[in-house]
Amino acid sequence: MGEYGALFVFALIAVVVGLVFALMNDIMGTRKKDPLEDYPYECGVPLYDPEARGTFKQGYYLLGLLLILFDIEAAYLFPWAVVFREIGLYGLVEAALFIFILTLGFLYAWAKGALRWQT
Repeated sequence: MGEYGALFVFALIAVVVGLVFALMNDIMGTRKKDPLEDYPYECGVPLYDPEARGTFKQGYYLLGLLLILFDIEAAYLFPWAVVFREIGLYGLVEAALFIFILTLGFLYAWAKGALRWQT
């Protein structure tokens, strides 16, 4: 069979399996279309008017931004933990300062009510 014989057999089997799945999907996938299938909804709640443009509370956006912000800042601590022994006391002080600033931001957001769902 040669060096590439097994690779050819594997590729042939992959193509055959793909064609069989596509054919089964075509045969079994013929059904009547549901009229509500293309109906837009938000988080599982159907809209009353599909063309309406509603507004959301500012708190949802603010909470989402805070989640992203704190997740990204927490991700900066992982590389620090990997090289902790090499950077010594200077790195420890810098990380403590970083965590302190992060805690101040968290306390400020908490005091302003950014973490409350209901206002």
